[in-house]
Amino acid sequence: MSDWYGAKNHVIGIVGGGRAGLGLLKFFQLSKIANVAFVVDPNPEAAAMESARANDIRTFADVSDALHRAPCDIVFEVTGNEDVSGALAQLVSGTSTYVVSHQAARVVVQVQDENLERLRTSLTGPLNKIKSEINTSLDGSRNLVARINQIMSSMQMLALNASIEAAKVGVHGKGFMVVADHMTKSVESVRNLTREIESMNGNILQVSAQIDSALEHLK
Repeated sequence: MSDWYGAKNHVIGIVGGGRAGLGLLKFFQLSKIANVAFVVDPNPEAAAMESARANDIRTFADVSDALHRAPCDIVFEVTGNEDVSGALAQLVSGTSTYVVSHQAARVVVQVQDENLERLRTSLTGPLNKIKSEINTSLDGSRNLVARINQIMSSMQMLALNASIEAAKVGVHGKGFMVVADHMTKSVESVRNLTREIESMNGNILQVSAQIDSALEHLK
């Protein structure tokens, strides 16, 4: 077995499927030098057992069976049960497998929880601020589009009236017809612009949804 700073991946076993076991499982899943070989717990519905199955990690009800079928370098015992600790010590006696006691394992979990809480605190505030700024910008943009649409409606009505009046006076209304035509084209240009703004608003909403998802994962 190579030292901790070597290139070899270390194979990990976790005995105990409760909160501590789940914390260790998540901790090691982020590692590039450690692979979890199995999780052991007599309760198949224990949190770490369900998470292990969801991630294609082997689960066992019996630690002896686990060690026999899935040898590992290090076993983390997080049950806190002295009988389990004693049986585990006997099972690995004379082998190269090292057992980490539940006291030491729980320290690892607690340190991880502290780091996660620190990460949540450092990210949640800025993300909420960005989301608030996005929502404020969206509200302003929507109000602007609504005002532009009102102006366009007025311009469209004026262009229509100008066209009608120009048609009434015949050749003498050519000037009104030109003005009406320009107004109609301007309305269409502005309409295209508002569509682009609404499309950008849709993209911003997607970013806002992604921030919501990130905040949910940080809980």
